[in-house]
Amino acid sequence: MGKYINLLSEELREDIEEYIDRNQLKPGDKLPSERELAKMLGANRITVRDALRQMRYENLIYTVHGRGNFISKPYYIEDAKNFISYTAGWTSDGYEVTNRLISLNIIEADKKIAEHLEIAIGTEVYQIKRVRLLDGMELFLETAHIPTAYCPKLESFDFEKCSLYSTLEQFYQIKLIKQKHVISITKLTAPENHFLRASEGTAAFLIHGVTFDTENRPVEYCVSLNRADRYAMSSKLIL
Repeated sequence: MGKYINLLSEELREDIEEYIDRNQLKPGDKLPSERELAKMLGANRITVRDALRQMRYENLIYTVHGRGNFISKPYYIEDAKNFISYTAGWTSDGYEVTNRLISLNIIEADKKIAEHLEIAIGTEVYQIKRVRLLDGMELFLETAHIPTAYCPKLESFDFEKCSLYSTLEQFYQIKLIKQKHVISITKLTAPENHFLRASEGTAAFLIHGVTFDTENRPVEYCVSLNRADRYAMSSKLIL
C-alpha cells in the first residue's frame, strides 16, 4: 500500500509541476490551496499533501504559515568543470558575480593546511575569507589559504572587486589549471547562517579543494560552504 501511495503522490507532483509550467508561475507566486488542487486534479487531499511535502523537501516550494504554499527561487546549478574559476564560470553563464570580503590575514599553517599545500607546519599563508554572491544572493562562504611566498603583498588587492585567480595569473604569473575536491554534507552554524543569510539548520555542501598550477604545485587550499537549499552540482562522465 505504501508503494502505491508513493506512486500516486509522485504522479500528482508531476501534475502540480505541469500546472506551474502551464500557468507560468514565478518564484514568489502562490499555489492554489490543498483543497483547490485536490478538486482541480481529481485527487484526495492526503495525496496532495504528500506531493507538496515532497516538493517542499526539494525546495521547489515553500510554506508560509497561515498563507499557503509559494514557488521557490530556482537552484543555481554549477557544472563541476567550472570549479576552476568561480568568477569566470558563473559570469559566462550570465550571472552577476560579487564578493563580500570578511577578512584577509596572514596566519601560520596548521597541520591540515600544511598537508594540503605540501608546506611545513608554521609556514605563513594568506587566509582569505569571502562570501560569494550570485545576482545578489549569498550562496557560498569560502576560506582560501595561499602561501605568502608565492604572492607577496597580496593584501594590497581588493578582493571584493578583483578575481583571486586572475590576480595570481596576471601579477604573479601563477596559472591554476586543475583542482581536487572532497565533498560532504553539513549544516551551517549560527555564524555561517549569519554570513549567508540562511535560516537555522540550513544544509550545505562542505567542499575541501586544492588547486594546482602548471608545475603541479598545490597553490591554494580552500574550504567552501555552499548553500544546499539554493545550489546544486552537475557532472558529465564520459566512459
